[in-house]
Amino acid sequence: MTRKGQFFNLASVLAILGMTLGVAALVVVMAVISGFESTLKNAVIDVTGHILLLKRGEPLDPLETLEPRLRKLVPQIQSIAPFVHVEGIIAHRGRIASVVVEGFNPTGIEKTLRLSPRLILGKFNLGTGQEAVPPIIVGSALAKKLNLQMGDDVNIVLPKNSPTVKVVGFSSRLKKFNVVGVIDLGMYEYDSRFLLTSAKAAQDLGGIGNNYTGVRIKLTDDKLARDASFTLSTELGLNYLSRDWLEINHNLFEAIKLEKGVIFIVLLFMTVAACFNISSTLFINVLRRYGDISVFKTLGATEGRLLRFFSLQGLIIGVLGSFFGLILGAGVCFLIAKTHFVYVPPEIYHIHQLPVEMRMGDLAVIMVASLLLCFFSTLAPAFRGARLNPVEGLKYD
Repeated sequence: MTRKGQFFNLASVLAILGMTLGVAALVVVMAVISGFESTLKNAVIDVTGHILLLKRGEPLDPLETLEPRLRKLVPQIQSIAPFVHVEGIIAHRGRIASVVVEGFNPTGIEKTLRLSPRLILGKFNLGTGQEAVPPIIVGSALAKKLNLQMGDDVNIVLPKNSPTVKVVGFSSRLKKFNVVGVIDLGMYEYDSRFLLTSAKAAQDLGGIGNNYTGVRIKLTDDKLARDASFTLSTELGLNYLSRDWLEINHNLFEAIKLEKGVIFIVLLFMTVAACFNISSTLFINVLRRYGDISVFKTLGATEGRLLRFFSLQGLIIGVLGSFFGLILGAGVCFLIAKTHFVYVPPEIYHIHQLPVEMRMGDLAVIMVASLLLCFFSTLAPAFRGARLNPVEGLKYD
């Protein structure tokens, strides 16, 4: 309390405001990065499953014999979806684009991947592959790029090596599909290339008979994917390639973790600057109260008691600033989540809107770091006030 009976003077209010802005900036940025990480994680798992299993250089073993073997090696397997992977070129009204066609059995895909909730237009119908023109579902970015509408027929061309063609060395396989749906796969990289159809239609396009490219596996918990993938790689031998969802996008998620740490340290300097403001405020209070401090020491106040007094004053400012910063940061995060007023270029950041996710661990680290910085910033002025010589303080009072 000041001599005028005020709890906080202008310097204290400015110190609290600086602390509030610093903490709020940390809360918002950490929430955005955490939301970005979770969005990418969900998109990857929804589209690829927890584990991708391929066989090198030869067709996959029959599912009737492979599935029991996999479940024996990894009891945590919840479901398995065999798939066909074909890369080709899509042509529509004079426009072309390179695409990835993936074919699934309807029952397997529903149990293993979460694709049907991502449908934004049309219906989730992969068909049986027996249709004259099989149905196909396209990524939203690809549909926008080629101006595809529901009911449009598209041609997919698959270049194939042909020893009978002497001049060019390649022949082409062409198949017509009918667009029945548009899907948002959560990442621009997927949305701009992926097409979904039945396994039979993809097998006919690739000319691979009844064979499958691999299987996608869903576990009871995504945290088990790394160990389960290692087990499959070890037990199945070199003929099989097993990769978990994190390994498939290892560089991306490691970059996010590194950026999160670097940005946290950089923005923490805003809090450091606010702590210097708190320290200067306490120094001013010490200088203004030389006489009062001298009287207290004359009456028997110890250095430890004065040290605790000034430290507590600085911590109160820090706690209030951190609390208001947490509230302000949470409010900004709520505003971003509800309004989506921040535009994010999907071709650069692989997402369509700015995601936010406030994690208790991030908030705890922010609060602890802010309060520790605030505490250390109070030590210098507190020691200065506690070690004041009463004679010097009373001399000019």
